[in-house]
Amino acid sequence: MCGIVGVLGSGKASSELYNGLLAIQHRGQNGAGMYVFDGDAAVLKKDKGLIGEVFDEETLEGLEGSSGIGHVRYPTIGSDVERDAQPFKVEEPIEIAMAHNGNIVNYREMVEEYELELDSTCDLELILHIFAKELDKEDKIDEDALFSAVERVMEKLNGSYSVVAMIPDFGLFLFRDPKGIRPFVFGKKVNLNGTSFAVASENTVLDILGYKVLRDVLPGEAILIKEDRSYQARQLKNMEPKHCMFEWVYFARPDSTIERINVYEARFRLGRQLAKEWKKKNDHKLDVVIPVPDTARTHALAVAEELDIPYREGLLRNRYIGRTFIMPDQTSRETAVKTKLNPIIEEVKGKKVGLVDDSIVRGTTSKKLIKLIRDCKAEEVHFLVGSPPIVSPCYYGIDIPTKEELEASDKTIKEIEKDIGADSLTYQSIDGLVRGVAKKKDHLCLACLDENYPTRVREDIRDYFEDMRRKERKKVKQGSN
Repeated sequence: MCGIVGVLGSGKASSELYNGLLAIQHRGQNGAGMYVFDGDAAVLKKDKGLIGEVFDEETLEGLEGSSGIGHVRYPTIGSDVERDAQPFKVEEPIEIAMAHNGNIVNYREMVEEYELELDSTCDLELILHIFAKELDKEDKIDEDALFSAVERVMEKLNGSYSVVAMIPDFGLFLFRDPKGIRPFVFGKKVNLNGTSFAVASENTVLDILGYKVLRDVLPGEAILIKEDRSYQARQLKNMEPKHCMFEWVYFARPDSTIERINVYEARFRLGRQLAKEWKKKNDHKLDVVIPVPDTARTHALAVAEELDIPYREGLLRNRYIGRTFIMPDQTSRETAVKTKLNPIIEEVKGKKVGLVDDSIVRGTTSKKLIKLIRDCKAEEVHFLVGSPPIVSPCYYGIDIPTKEELEASDKTIKEIEKDIGADSLTYQSIDGLVRGVAKKKDHLCLACLDENYPTRVREDIRDYFEDMRRKERKKVKQGSN
């Protein structure tokens, strides 16, 4: 999972890209980059770190131009921070810079089929080189050639991808995988300085930068936003969408709207559904409902309202610690948990606490949080979870790990309760999730919940990803010893 931003026709592209990437820093915290074009020449700058660490005032001043693309990177297993930072660019058959959000399932097959020698393990570099090779097959490189080439790319790739490319003398070229797994929106701004366009992973970027959202990029659609400020769109593949449910549960900002469904409202409905699950399965009494900040706040507020129980902030979050779920290794996550959250003892001491979180992935964070509350002399700790049990790995861009590392993959509810130290454990149901998100079930990717993957994931591919993850975790563990 990453975050992408693109602008065309801006007064100062690097400034808008910087502020746009800050708005979606939550989507990636270990690498950032920009490619900016001034009409004559382009500059590419990328490195590891947060956006504010990669780009200072002096660096931004050197990035002159009215158009460009930017990226914040989320670490996945098997990747290298320095080599895999985006954007990437090629210069043949024409100069193209590209950034994306997603993951390619048939990465190895495509590398072999196109006989590629890549400089990184980043899926985006693969997409870029395949697109360049397909474009090179065209008799003439014009607008039609771009759409023709990317249609063949869509036929080849298996996975998720929301892609923004900056192609000098053409403009911004966007395309999204036929299932629309990862979010993608574009918008327009008209003011005294003229007309400009922007694209992003989340609409809050456009809101903050003053753009009016035009719409979501459709699954299987490609859009060319031209230098003359016109655009043309073609839906090259028309398939049933499979939007990632985790965007609404956890990943997106609460003030974002994904596929016309506001994230805050979805999380509130998810909280109501979770409370109904609690009432169906429990005769325990709660004194207080406490969220695990930040993403579970909305879930918890709705739980408290539905159950008519006081809502309290019982855990104080250190805002200078990033998201522990998207940290690259277990050691980083465990260290961060210790410094990220501190309890407010008075709110939990002697009380029967309903602790609400958005999900359980590995279980290590849940276990530590429950112990934290117990150490404050809580009488009971009941754990309520905004998503259903996560039982399968994700192959589409979220680093949900090997099956053996997933807490719910081979344990009963009672076994998980004992493992994490909860007096009771209440999960969201899949039906409750669908009602909460308010999307048709058939239009959601629920693969990590039911193993029903929206694209074909062969056993050998699953084995490859699991082997890669195991090797990476072993390497990280050895490095920390």
